Amino acid sequence: MRKRKLKIAQLVLPWIPLPPPGYAGTEWIVYWLTEELTRRGHKVTLFSVGESKTRARLYFLFKKSLGLQPDVMRTLKSSFYPLMHVASCFEKQDEFDIIHSHAQFLALPFAAVSKTPSLHTFHRIFKFESKDEEELVKHYAWLNFTSISNSQRIPGINFIATVYNGVPVKNFKFSKKPGKYLLWVGRIIDKKGPKEAILVAKKLKMKLIMIGKITQPEYFEKEIKPEIDGKLINYLGELPQKTLRKYYTGAYCTLFPVKWPEPFGLVAVESMASGTPVVAFSNGGARETIVHKKTGFLVKEKEGISGLVEGVKNVDSIKREDCREWVEENFTVEKMADDYEKIYYKLTKK
Repeated sequence: MRKRKLKIAQLVLPWIPLPPPGYAGTEWIVYWLTEELTRRGHKVTLFSVGESKTRARLYFLFKKSLGLQPDVMRTLKSSFYPLMHVASCFEKQDEFDIIHSHAQFLALPFAAVSKTPSLHTFHRIFKFESKDEEELVKHYAWLNFTSISNSQRIPGINFIATVYNGVPVKNFKFSKKPGKYLLWVGRIIDKKGPKEAILVAKKLKMKLIMIGKITQPEYFEKEIKPEIDGKLINYLGELPQKTLRKYYTGAYCTLFPVKWPEPFGLVAVESMASGTPVVAFSNGGARETIVHKKTGFLVKEKEGISGLVEGVKNVDSIKREDCREWVEENFTVEKMADDYEKIYYKLTKK
């Protein structure tokens, strides 16, 4: 029996337009999901900013993006615009069969009193900076949540499924032949491990290309900038996704020395989609996205730089075809949309 098409709201915070002009994680996932659901015939409304471009219906309060804000709690102390944006979605709840929120804890109080069922996906760890933020999430823990990895889960939250993020694999050019440089991609902050990547490159005397947005200027000026020489250590800034993909394809391997339990790690999956193995610290979602000794190497953080160096030295044992196939089997946009569709139908049936 053919299932009816759904009226779906996709809610993302108004930080940057979709598709993102440069580095982003959550926004790319929401964009890819929105476009795929629209392609399948669902009536999707994207709640974003006016600068966004989508095949779905676009609704916005703010024409211009508010700028990337990693700390939502701190943002609310200076601006209620994000709260107004989230409220605007639930004000239109009667227009939808389901609301899928990627707006962290801001959507929870609205969802609790909404007649329209909702689903909540946090693209962050469930560890909070303040007690009231933690209590807010616990108070609404009975709502429907999906995790983006099993490692993201904590007790007491109503996780109804794990849905892994997916990428448009066909957009990533595959290369059987490894390149000659190491690659690091991400926001330039300490917990993402840019300094560790530099130390690995210097130890191996291999060229390192670094790509990403500077979100901790003081850290960059003190720890990273002095290491950049334009020869061994190269920083290219923030690049558009299309340009970034070329560097994934041309790399020998991607370094992913993340020093915190990042719940997914989109960089690792994008790299493997290109056939490029990943050498990472065994933290958070990396343990689920990377297959040790098959698509890369997982190194215990306590093994430090020497462990990462050893992983890079063994990259030749990885078949680049295995990296690509692993992503094709587990982390595609199509599979992500399939999994979310099943949840939407289940919740709307209730």
